[in-house]
Amino acid sequence: MPMRFLQYGLLLVPAVLYSLMLPVESEALYTFYILIAAGLAVAHRFTRSSASQALLILAEILWGCYLIALYGPFMLSTGLSTLYVYMYRLNGSMRWIMLTIQVTAINLALYGHYSSSTGLMWNAAELQAWDWFSESTQVSLAVNLLLIMTTALCWQGASTAASRGQLEHVYDELRNKHYELQEARAQLLLFSKQLEDAAQLEERTRISRQLHDDIGHRLIRTKMMSEAALLTLPLHPAQGLVMVEQIRDQLTASMDDMRNTLLKLKPDSQPSDAYALDRLLEEIGRDTGIKTNYEIHGRAYPLYPSTQIVLYKNAREAITNALRHGKANEITLKLVFEPHEVTMMISNDGSTLSLLHAEGSTSTGLGHEGMRQRTQFMGGTMEIQAGYPYTVITRIPVSNQMKLL
Repeated sequence: MPMRFLQYGLLLVPAVLYSLMLPVESEALYTFYILIAAGLAVAHRFTRSSASQALLILAEILWGCYLIALYGPFMLSTGLSTLYVYMYRLNGSMRWIMLTIQVTAINLALYGHYSSSTGLMWNAAELQAWDWFSESTQVSLAVNLLLIMTTALCWQGASTAASRGQLEHVYDELRNKHYELQEARAQLLLFSKQLEDAAQLEERTRISRQLHDDIGHRLIRTKMMSEAALLTLPLHPAQGLVMVEQIRDQLTASMDDMRNTLLKLKPDSQPSDAYALDRLLEEIGRDTGIKTNYEIHGRAYPLYPSTQIVLYKNAREAITNALRHGKANEITLKLVFEPHEVTMMISNDGSTLSLLHAEGSTSTGLGHEGMRQRTQFMGGTMEIQAGYPYTVITRIPVSNQMKLL
């Protein structure tokens, strides 16, 4: 849109101003010529092929030079309008071919204009010829200088526009990849939830079958033994007592089975053993001899396996860095459960300067980048507090996952 305004402005505004200087009898024909130039400029909007655009630009150049030959250098604005267009729309050598044609045609048009306006003949007086030559040469030099400056500005603008177009194209590709990554992430979370639901359904089916086959049959047998004991006790007390003891043992076994089943149904508030943070700290403390602290704040709730894995790997990386680079003697891991996110804070009393310096190294730098990428994949954030104690904070939302699922 700005290019179109500048194109039409360079064509119409000087044309209207020049019309105020013309005699009344010349205005009609002048207006007709300007309408033809405007029609050639507008025709670019209805062409798509490069060949048609090149022909229209060539026709516009020649028509502008014809106006310069008729009305003088003031009509150079029509040529600048055309130059602005093809420097932006044509590519490669084609724009420079058009520029060569336009510069040559404009100089010929200026020569023709001054030759006709002064009435110079080849046998005119030498002084008159010199005056004409001096004036036309000055105008030609000024016009060519203006063309060179306008060409440089237009070429720079076209290069900037091309670079901007490439950047926008790269940005669009990155945005599309981001959307694809978000969609893949949502599908992975959905698949993880489906697997979890399938596993829960299978476990519930197994528990239901166990209740029916084991505990249910044992209770039925206990009921039948109770009825038999009621009949046996009055007649044979010793045999009835044995049956009562058998009933007690059956009830005890049923209670044990029921307790085990209820424990399996109860959700585990701690992560699985494979990715248990307290177990990780216990192993680190036993192997290295440092002091470890494990704290849980808030009401713990079950986490998705993917969240457990990210927290475990981030904790292991942060603890490894604290031992290797910070020479820490004490490490504290705090796990904060909130309604919408879970936060893990790992602090150590090691050397802060050593840890900050180690961030620029290859191994630790890659480790921090891996922690950040894992956390961002889950929609969370990772933060490093460089003050004492040196703390690595991982925040992972849980509400966003529930919405995706």
